[in-house]
Amino acid sequence: MIRSSRLLVFLFPLLALWPGEAHGLVWPDVAERVERDLGAADPTTRRSAARELAELGPGRGGPLALAALGDADDEVKLAAAEAAIRLRAVGATDAVVSWLNAPDARLRRKACEVARSLPGPRAVAPLGRTLGDPDPEVRAAAADALGHQVSAEAVPPLLGRLDDPAPPVRIQIVGALARLGDPRAVVPLVGKVQDSSPDVREAVARALGDLGDTRASPALVLVLRDQNNDVRRDALAALGRMRAADAVDAIAPFATDRAPALRLAGLGALGRIASPDAVRVLVQSLGTGDDAAGSLERTAVRDALVTAGRAAVGPLHAVLAGSPSTAVATSAAWVLGELKTTSEAPAIVTAMRRGAVPTAAALHALAGAGTTAEVPVVLEFVADPSPVVRDEALGAAMALLDPNHPDGRAVEPLAAALRDARPSARERARMAALLGRTGAPRAAPLLVELVHAHDPALRLAAIDALGILGGEGSTADASLLEVLGSPEATVRLHAAVALSESGGATARDALLSKLDGGDEVDRAALLTALGGVLARAPSEAAVQRLAGALDMAAGPERDGIVEALGRAPLASAVKALSAVAKRDEPADRRAAASLLAAHRGDAAALAAARALLEDAEPGVRAQAAWTLGTVGDASDVARLTALARSADVDAAPDAVAAIGRIAARMRAVDVAARTLCPFLADPRPYPRANALAGLALAGARCEGGGAPERVALSEDPSEDVRASAALLLSRAPSADDARALERCARSDPSGTVAARCRSHAPLPVRTHPALVYVVAEMSTQPHAGAPYAMLLADGLIHAGTTDRRGGVFDPVAPEGEVTLRRPSALAR
Repeated sequence: MIRSSRLLVFLFPLLALWPGEAHGLVWPDVAERVERDLGAADPTTRRSAARELAELGPGRGGPLALAALGDADDEVKLAAAEAAIRLRAVGATDAVVSWLNAPDARLRRKACEVARSLPGPRAVAPLGRTLGDPDPEVRAAAADALGHQVSAEAVPPLLGRLDDPAPPVRIQIVGALARLGDPRAVVPLVGKVQDSSPDVREAVARALGDLGDTRASPALVLVLRDQNNDVRRDALAALGRMRAADAVDAIAPFATDRAPALRLAGLGALGRIASPDAVRVLVQSLGTGDDAAGSLERTAVRDALVTAGRAAVGPLHAVLAGSPSTAVATSAAWVLGELKTTSEAPAIVTAMRRGAVPTAAALHALAGAGTTAEVPVVLEFVADPSPVVRDEALGAAMALLDPNHPDGRAVEPLAAALRDARPSARERARMAALLGRTGAPRAAPLLVELVHAHDPALRLAAIDALGILGGEGSTADASLLEVLGSPEATVRLHAAVALSESGGATARDALLSKLDGGDEVDRAALLTALGGVLARAPSEAAVQRLAGALDMAAGPERDGIVEALGRAPLASAVKALSAVAKRDEPADRRAAASLLAAHRGDAAALAAARALLEDAEPGVRAQAAWTLGTVGDASDVARLTALARSADVDAAPDAVAAIGRIAARMRAVDVAARTLCPFLADPRPYPRANALAGLALAGARCEGGGAPERVALSEDPSEDVRASAALLLSRAPSADDARALERCARSDPSGTVAARCRSHAPLPVRTHPALVYVVAEMSTQPHAGAPYAMLLADGLIHAGTTDRRGGVFDPVAPEGEVTLRRPSALAR
């Protein structure tokens, strides 16, 4: 049974402000004063106003900044240029190109900075001439700007200045050539590998690696003799990036170098090259240096072999078949597990049986490389005398058991282990969780017993496991209904979620009777449980009962009732939601808009969602736009596009996301490209991020051979936009895309973005209902009406405000991790 609902609770600093990003909170009269002061005769007044432009946001501040670029006062111009950069004011580069001839070096430098941040084709020639500026800082800024113009015309002037007398300028020129990725730069750069400045030589080595042209390999091999370790390190990395198989013999000695930086670079290069000779050197390095301890943690040589991928499998198989040392065998098994080479699972088991691989190491490997065939092997060790072995056995079992594919073989071994005195309380809780993952009905009685355990962790694990186990069973339902009345809020919450995942008709009727009864009940938990049950076991009577209860309910309970009745896959539920969508209370209409997404294919639900797209309340429009991404079709794209271009801070990103989701469902690549690519120039980060993520979902790219997407990856000031660009580029990367991703993984200032550039995780294929509570910093409770922005597992950002419970409900959230980002009003 597919896990159908998740209850997620996150902490998020809603009350925090970020420097320079509070313009979403600026009062209208402030913008009017700034505009008035920019026209004052006094330069001091104009300067003060110009310094406030960035706080006004792109809508008001952008046009004012463009106008102020023509001010007679240099200080006003400089402040306006800085604001134009931060606000991404279109047209700013053309406005400042004339500054490149200004007497003040500050203006010339700032013009280069504007052109760098806001590339424009008319800036290339003036920037090329500026490479001859008498000020080296201006020349360096001009070179940097040329590297960001995404124009082949920028290459010749840069090549002509490779011998600039100032090393910092040469470094910027080399970096610009690497960024442009033009093969014409390879031979001239090879001529600079012996530059007098070690910093320049480093930059040249990095650039040649970025260009990836194997013509540079012999020159880089010579650089491996450089007296500067940093230069040698970058040369090693460059040879790895260009997959220089002819350089393996020169790289091999560095795999055991005493300098850690050189050793890491050498191993990493060999892993990237992944030729038979490179893999042979890596395998010979197993069990040496930091890999000699035989631990189950990452080491440099293990990571290098993982990078080598399938090329390493055969040699590692041969290692396990021989008589390796314990450390070597442990590492070989570890790598096979990390590579998820299921074909090697029998070899790992065989090596463990004959004592070549330690048991804990074999179990650790089977967590990645194992299949259902290895489940019995893993279960042998869940009650092992060694705590380390038990821990690895439980971890492997957790990885191999899938509740979507029931496997009753695990029930008896787990039951026996639970009776054993050796496992700790934490381990017993993990065993209870595993009983749920078996998917076997006969595990239910064991879990029902554990629901009444004294240990809190074991008790909660058993409750959760009953929910995962699924299947209607009177004993399980009765047990969960009983603990739903627990005096402990945490127990009630877990019981509610478990019932929502597994309860059937019996549970439905019992929950309805509790809802109407006079007993003291946790109505929020009860409604959470009832919603999931009705999604599987709906009834007309239940919908009618809940619709009637809504008339008497108030506050947060109203959202719980709308959620519960809205999840029932019945026409009567859609009719009830449509009625709620017409109520006077905006929170009611927003709740209805959310639940309409549970009824894809229902004409009445689609009509109601379309009507709510025109609602007077911004929060309702935002939620309706998000829902149309699930239930809408091609005819909705035009209206969503109009909304995406509006000033609604939450509706705009939700509308862009909806377009991407519709295009993905329809496999309409042309619609995605035509509609979403223009949003890459939107001044707001979340529409830009969702445009890129939507393109990734639809399998579409923009015109220009991927250049706009690569520019977003390298230049966008928003971490979220760069992460979305990485997601898009990694779908089916061209050679240029791969180089951009490698550069990002190596140098992006955000660890999150760099990780996204390194790992190319597949998009989720399943969805599930998700309820997210948003808790503000310095608070212990969620609050109604709090702004949020949720990054979902498919890369899209859902923005809005929380419901009356302080939560956000999505009936079809993509399966995977959900994280909270800055609210839209602050993310500029």
